[in-house]
Amino acid sequence: MRRFYLEEKIELEKKFFIKNDLFNHVINVLKFKKNQNIVFFDITSNNFFCEILNVNKTNAEVIPLYKIPQKVQSKIEIKVYQCIPKGNILNDIIEKDVELGVTEFTPIISERTIKRTKEFKEKWNEIIKNSTQQCGRSRLMKINTPVYFKDLFKNEFDGEKIIFYENANELIKLDFFNKKKKNSVHIILGPEGGFSLDEVNTANSNGFKSYSLGNNVLKCLTANILAVGFIYLLNSK
Repeated sequence: MRRFYLEEKIELEKKFFIKNDLFNHVINVLKFKKNQNIVFFDITSNNFFCEILNVNKTNAEVIPLYKIPQKVQSKIEIKVYQCIPKGNILNDIIEKDVELGVTEFTPIISERTIKRTKEFKEKWNEIIKNSTQQCGRSRLMKINTPVYFKDLFKNEFDGEKIIFYENANELIKLDFFNKKKKNSVHIILGPEGGFSLDEVNTANSNGFKSYSLGNNVLKCLTANILAVGFIYLLNSK
């Protein structure tokens, strides 16, 4: 059953109204009607099985019937620092990282970044919301305003720290995560042109270990999915 995000807290058996863009999408586009059932998740990350009571011209009245039991979520916090690729590839990366359980995402402007912008795009939040509705998770991925690579290290990082670098001597391996489970993993991923040696040295001096994803040269989206998926799967149990 389709799920939709409500930007407020839902209370069991307390009626609420859907309006504006959400109303238009649910009622006018998807053609939900009075007495149909529908699932919403709210700002508290809870899922509710609901019924549409009435459909008016500009809103629909909905009542939550029961709370849906939560799936067991991965306990690992995956935080991704992705150098901004050219074109609209970042939109695809954001979508895939939501599906792969990333908890926090920061766009990075590096030396070889082609598209150098510090502008936060509201479209990113819309992609996150839509991808969350589709994939079944209930917690929205946090996304930050783009920052310059050098400014990234003004923050403190807890947990494991990795920079994936094509010229790293060590390949990421299964036994890296079999040694012990990580509560938090921070991942830095590069742009089309990769990292400069100075950037890698800066990351290393701030506690980030360099690992390779293999011998092949990967596109930004491919590298992101491989790196994040590898870490998520090995730490999700």
